[in-house]
Amino acid sequence: MHFFRWLTSRTVRKACELEDAVRKLLNHQRDLLAPHSVAAVEEALAKFRKQIRSGEAPGFIPDQMDALEAIANKWLKPYPHQGLHQNLVMLLEIAVLIIGSRAFLIQPMVIPTGSAQPTLWGVTSQDLRETNTPIPSLPQRIWEKITQGVSYYQIAAPTDLELTGWQETPTQFFPLVKRQQLKTTAGPISVWFPPDEFARQLGLLDESRRAFKKRKFRKGEDIVRARVVTGDHLFVERISYNFRRPRRGEIIVFRSEKHPGMTPDTHYIKRLVGLGGERVRIEDNRHTIINGRELTTNDPGFEKVFSFDPGKPPMPDHYSGHVNGTVWKQTTGTSVLEPLNFPKGTTEITVRPQHYVTFGDNTLNSADSRYWPVPDFPEKQVIGQHWMVFWPFVRNGLNIGWTQQ
Repeated sequence: MHFFRWLTSRTVRKACELEDAVRKLLNHQRDLLAPHSVAAVEEALAKFRKQIRSGEAPGFIPDQMDALEAIANKWLKPYPHQGLHQNLVMLLEIAVLIIGSRAFLIQPMVIPTGSAQPTLWGVTSQDLRETNTPIPSLPQRIWEKITQGVSYYQIAAPTDLELTGWQETPTQFFPLVKRQQLKTTAGPISVWFPPDEFARQLGLLDESRRAFKKRKFRKGEDIVRARVVTGDHLFVERISYNFRRPRRGEIIVFRSEKHPGMTPDTHYIKRLVGLGGERVRIEDNRHTIINGRELTTNDPGFEKVFSFDPGKPPMPDHYSGHVNGTVWKQTTGTSVLEPLNFPKGTTEITVRPQHYVTFGDNTLNSADSRYWPVPDFPEKQVIGQHWMVFWPFVRNGLNIGWTQQ
């Protein structure tokens, strides 16, 4: 009955809020107040609670609220700077909520590399000088930044100069404000809010990343004209794996810790392929074989991975199945960076118990179990699974969000 009155009467709800506030102050000040002060407030609270829950018409409640407030003002100690105190308490509660959610429910994550493309996109960049593409207007740049996570960079040479290098580590002024500098014979040139892989993503280096594309520039010539798209920002769901084990085909997030071949103490995101005790190999037809059974588009999670045209060679940033060393050499014409753990279609590895084998969807550009000196890692390093992309809102002209695995 009381709940129904609380639900339908704003006056009853305000009375309950007052009761909770007075009781909270009393509990905070019990060790500071005299015993008779505590007894007076407790008696007033008990009387107020009984009257509110008596079922009488709400018309008498404002008088009872005034009476309780008078008792509280008489016996409780006022807080100095009460407004500041309340704001600090609220901020602490929000912080606890965020930390708790991150630890046990969902955790945000940014995809830095392209190993999961085209399912999940890492940072991509384009040197607009190569296509002579102009920089869009300011309103369009703002719109693309908000919706697609696109940043444009354009730097013209102030005079005839030669590019000599760049500042390796950006200067941090505020939490979100960074600056990096180009080094030239005419002095340093600042780049605000620089991309993470400064020289490569700004189009300063050739594909080998060992030399400048161009060193000398005439006055007014563009040193930089680049388009950089941020990696997908996604939520990692951390609840499910407390009640069940990861399933094959799911995109899982795991800690690298000090696993051989992985970047230490960071997080990886890959598609789960092999479970503990299973035998895994990669056929020359780019399909993975588990315990002698071929994975196909009928297997959950692999609908797109194996949807490629077998008549076409594997391509970066396209679903092309999984590539072994033989196909790698046929495609790239070199053995450099070939998948060492799966050199040919007959090579088979056995996943250790309570360990996993994972591959990236971008099979020509993914450091995964095909390359790591120890191909499988302990299941205890898994922290959760990919849930949804929350930014950017648009990727390559398509709306994203609940990304299909």
